[in-house]
Amino acid sequence: MPTLALQLKGDFQNVTRLVPTGGVDAALLLNLECNSCREQHPNAVALEPSNVDEMQKSRGEANLVINCPACRRENSATFIVKKPGSKDEGKLGEVSPWSEVAADDGAPEWHTICSLDFRGITPLDPSIDRVLPDDATWTCYGTESNTPFTDVQFEEGEWHDYDDKASDEVGITDVAFRWQKV
Repeated sequence: MPTLALQLKGDFQNVTRLVPTGGVDAALLLNLECNSCREQHPNAVALEPSNVDEMQKSRGEANLVINCPACRRENSATFIVKKPGSKDEGKLGEVSPWSEVAADDGAPEWHTICSLDFRGITPLDPSIDRVLPDDATWTCYGTESNTPFTDVQFEEGEWHDYDDKASDEVGITDVAFRWQKV
């Protein structure tokens, strides 16, 4: 039952506050492996923060409840949202679990985008091309001008644009993802 953080690293040029567009409705694509039989799920599975399902064989809810196609074991994954008592307190499925990547133009560092609790399944290494569904985008903001860029899509780990207000190039390059134990 590990809690894992999806982390991103990249070279940010004149932009900051990277987050999936759509907030609580932004889906995450996961390639999963069953912890019981080690069978990999044949397709990427969409995990949506706004989707809340009842678990069949126990009390509780999860954002994803899935049966392993090989051993039929029920497995689940749940986004970790802000702790109760915080200003963003809310119920599962109502509060966005995404954390903005507040990067500077310095050396690339790992930044946590979201954290998930996995039960009975393990996510496989994320790929920049498969983290979000094909039609989904990212949002970031110009460092100097605070200009929103709402249609960020990475091609081979890169994105480039121009900030008219700041009269400067913006971009994110060398993007990589990893899962890290929390």
